Amino acid sequence: MVTNGQSGKPSGPLYPGLLEAIGDEPVIERTADFNSFLDESFAEAVRAEGRQNLVIGGIATDGCVLRTALGGLREGYRVHVAVDASASRSLEAHSAAVQRMVQAGIVPVTWFSLAAEFQLDREFHDAPHRMRLMPENVPAMAMSARSFGNAVELGKRTAV
Repeated sequence: MVTNGQSGKPSGPLYPGLLEAIGDEPVIERTADFNSFLDESFAEAVRAEGRQNLVIGGIATDGCVLRTALGGLREGYRVHVAVDASASRSLEAHSAAVQRMVQAGIVPVTWFSLAAEFQLDREFHDAPHRMRLMPENVPAMAMSARSFGNAVELGKRTAV
């Protein structure tokens, strides 16, 4: 689920690169600033998913990410923040926000640790987004996986 502030405000429309990456995923333009859960359309969309865990990433770790993560906690979710998929104006601001979230009970993760967890879940193992992320960002691992897959296929053919 992707959310952003209103296009006509300083938060503006999403970056073209992000729009390209999310493809057909709808973007919820929220009227509430910072805490996305204060926007009823966002809160309802999250509730409709029926999940217990949230993973949040975004721009302004010390702004929207922090406020939305704390809002998720207040809503009763287990909240994780992808710290390397979030940023602030300075490393100091980012680090302080992450420390505050950890103290509140939010779990910091990295995109790669999430990809590894999703790999263990059959529902997400071959998900197109995960399959695209790996070769784009960890080419050596993607090459290793292809080599392993090829070896398995070769073994199946020679066993017949």
